[in-house]
Amino acid sequence: MVLDFFKRMDHSSIEAVEAKLVEMLHNARAVYDAATEAVFGGGKSKQAKNAVKGTDREINVAQQEVRRALLLHSSVVPGADVPLVLAYMSVVKDVERIGDYAKNLYDIARYGEDFSTAPDREELERYTDAVGQLIDDAAEVFEERDVDRAEKLISKADDFLDDYDAHVKAAYHSTGPASAAVARALYYRYLKRITSHVMNLMTSLVVPVDRLDYYDEDRTRTTAASCSRGPGERDVRALERRSLGPAAAPWRRPRCGRSRSCPPTRRDRWHR
Repeated sequence: MVLDFFKRMDHSSIEAVEAKLVEMLHNARAVYDAATEAVFGGGKSKQAKNAVKGTDREINVAQQEVRRALLLHSSVVPGADVPLVLAYMSVVKDVERIGDYAKNLYDIARYGEDFSTAPDREELERYTDAVGQLIDDAAEVFEERDVDRAEKLISKADDFLDDYDAHVKAAYHSTGPASAAVARALYYRYLKRITSHVMNLMTSLVVPVDRLDYYDEDRTRTTAASCSRGPGERDVRALERRSLGPAAAPWRRPRCGRSRSCPPTRRDRWHR
């Protein structure tokens, strides 16, 4: 099955894995769209259920294919890039979780909630659209392995996390119907988890493999540093790059850097 997977992809083994990860992101967006459409008036239906659960199963199968492909690659390819394999083993789970949390959104419609007539519909739609765009942007940034855009996307996504927490807290203290409060707490919680997993995926382009998933700790440290008149987040990253050089992200494959479709080499990224 793994060999068939490689044969279907006209790329090297690692490029095939990268293409499969992007495909998983597109499928996660399809699950997200079907689920949110159900919450905003579409309601539960056999068609919506099949769209959500069927596509989610495709994502799960793809995750297994990626894992097997990475295992085969690291076993049979001489000089396989082990940090790269470890990084992709980690982020494929994040991509799968994006699909899972998108699927969970459908449960809110299944329980009978309808945001289409809600007084806060405009605000709910604004966050819904923002997260959908975030998934699309993540697929494009990962496909191009664009480090600068990845950093900007992480920063953009990070700005939403406190908003989601504030909405969950407001739902907890709500004096309105319990069903409405629970639906909003779940909705914003799922949006936060999707956002966090997108950020995890983006960290694979900007931090070394041992620091994957730990952007929250970096955020806390850099916030504390800023309060004490220390360097800002971008300054910290710049210092890390200057001191660590290419070793800071050893899994990035060198490219010729001559076009947008062929991003800069590892040395170019860290020393421009």
